[in-house]
Amino acid sequence: MPNTPFPSKKKMCAANLSIEQSTQDGRMRAARTWIMACALVCAHHFVQAQNTTSGDDQATQKAAATTASQVIRVPREVEQKAALRFSRLRTLLRDGDPIGEIKTGASCGSITRLSMNPRTEQAVMSPMLRVVRDELSRAGYRDPQVQSKLFEEDSDPKVPDLLLGGMLEEFRTSYCSTDSGARTDGTLRTKIHWEVYDQAQRKVVYGKTVEGTYETHGAEAMREGDFFAMAYRDALRKVLADQQFYDAVISAPGGGQVKPATAAEKPDKLVLKRAVPLNDALSKNMTMTRAGVVTVSHAGGSGSGFFVSENGYVITNSHVVGSNRFVRVILATGRELVGEVIQRDIGRDVALIKTEGSNFPALAVNDDDLNIGSEVIAIGSPLGEVLSGTVTRGVVSAYRMISGRRYIQSDVSILPGSSGGPLLDRSGRVVGIAVMILGNTRISFFVPIQEALVSVRVTLSGP
Repeated sequence: MPNTPFPSKKKMCAANLSIEQSTQDGRMRAARTWIMACALVCAHHFVQAQNTTSGDDQATQKAAATTASQVIRVPREVEQKAALRFSRLRTLLRDGDPIGEIKTGASCGSITRLSMNPRTEQAVMSPMLRVVRDELSRAGYRDPQVQSKLFEEDSDPKVPDLLLGGMLEEFRTSYCSTDSGARTDGTLRTKIHWEVYDQAQRKVVYGKTVEGTYETHGAEAMREGDFFAMAYRDALRKVLADQQFYDAVISAPGGGQVKPATAAEKPDKLVLKRAVPLNDALSKNMTMTRAGVVTVSHAGGSGSGFFVSENGYVITNSHVVGSNRFVRVILATGRELVGEVIQRDIGRDVALIKTEGSNFPALAVNDDDLNIGSEVIAIGSPLGEVLSGTVTRGVVSAYRMISGRRYIQSDVSILPGSSGGPLLDRSGRVVGIAVMILGNTRISFFVPIQEALVSVRVTLSGP
């Protein structure tokens, strides 16, 4: 049976009206089918799953009891020095990949084929965060985001030493949803690759691929969100039952807290090899140019940045990294690296990050000022990673002095999340770093690249 397209909002509204206005059984069944398909698109049931009744919670706990007893729990007398935090769940599934089917109607006779797309991805992935935090807490692992005090000192922010991440490789389900989504009957199989990353050692210290399965026969009330969550619980509990996982987390030495560097700890002047400009950087080689721009992310938010050298040095804003010592550097391909903030100038709002690796697509730098009216483009991640690599165009409007500091003014469009991204000339060379916008206007300001490099003690060598 071919994939059935999800109905539009107009059709969903029409279906609701048909239920209210019609008493004919045929129309009632058709309307109910449309509603169930719409509910999956909007992830309505998955939001409701977080507010299920105590009866639903009891059903969830009962169904999971067979694997919960196998989890290796952290004894109270054992000290967990390294804090563990769930970083993220990604997926290898692409738009259009089939993920199963949902059956609706009084006798589950209407079948809708399901495939991965941005909306179903959100619905499929959203139960994971709740599951991971719950299971890690039950197993006794310490999470720095769970505070035991009402007030924490801002000058001593806590950071995780270990990051737990998962890659969803397979997701196949077939289930019937009845009673407006309150009762689910079917099967689900997932395959997830889990990794633990030690930020201090900058390496993966644990990795394992496991399957998570769940089957229910509708004997007890359970919404789709809980149904999906149970397969994730099964997969995660297999990891928590692994002695190697326990040993990797408990044996990690831990770091604890981020402390600002003293003057004596600040690095000496850094000499980096200058990147060679690309031919046709803004036309034929635009993909390579965009690949040099990254998303910089941490628990408190995200911004943009760019490689200034092939050996892993990234320039961004100081306000993007905040007080964090370690941040996530997300490449255009989706690959994620851990970056260490090795230098920052809060006054000039510039920071320098170092990642592990080499042969990164660094951007060339233009040391000269552009003429007013020169064409420029900005690249960044406005509103976060989902819009990474966004390109906007404008001109150099003026050079301004603000609070004693010099800025490039432009009409190029930037948004929150674009901060730290590069402003490029027509040859694709960096001339500035996005730093702020003026209210609700298209007036934006950039730190000149020459002054930005000086502020973090970077010198570029070569032609």
